[in-house]
Amino acid sequence: MPERTNNNQNRSYSDNRNRSSSNNPAQGRQDATGDRQRKYEEFAWALAYLSEGSPTDPNPFNSREPVIQAIGEIWFTLLELSPKRGVNIKPLYRIGIGKSNRKLITRIKRRIGFNDLASSSERILEDCLMEIVTKQEFRFVNWFNKASLVTSRMHAFKLLPGIGTTHLENLIAERSRVNFTSFEDIASRTKVSDPKKLIIARIMRELTNPEEKYRLFSRKP
Repeated sequence: MPERTNNNQNRSYSDNRNRSSSNNPAQGRQDATGDRQRKYEEFAWALAYLSEGSPTDPNPFNSREPVIQAIGEIWFTLLELSPKRGVNIKPLYRIGIGKSNRKLITRIKRRIGFNDLASSSERILEDCLMEIVTKQEFRFVNWFNKASLVTSRMHAFKLLPGIGTTHLENLIAERSRVNFTSFEDIASRTKVSDPKKLIIARIMRELTNPEEKYRLFSRKP
């Protein structure tokens, strides 16, 4: 049976950030903090099970194999996975894809871009991001506590949609007084209406625009 999410999921984030590799298609990127270490994705969330194979598979239709389109939960890497025989994954299931926890897949088939997603995967993508961000709230709240300049003139906060000068000043002033503890805390103290939705909107922008210059949360395709 597919692996369901659990309360220990958030704790895995810190461990996942410390794993590295040089030959995995799901490995990492340089993030907004300047971290150049290459990373594994240890877990991914299913977007769609495609019994007739990927829509962009160049092989003849009758020779295609089933794939799972999924998104990594740390670097938001879009992936196609080869499921084990008899496995039919439903959307929003959390799947182990690290070398030691592949209970449902045989291999990571390839990295893909947003334009490679099946229509069913595209429709569920924002819901999947909502699940990931909600269940790892501490991780993204911590980002608000640590975000800094991305250039000498621009703060990372300004890359979030809808964040203007007043919001920027409020965010910096409030976190200087005491660290944020939750999305609700951020909203109540800074008048940023829905920090979670801002994070999701920013991730979507990075995923849908391969030419995006600044990447706060995702790796470059």
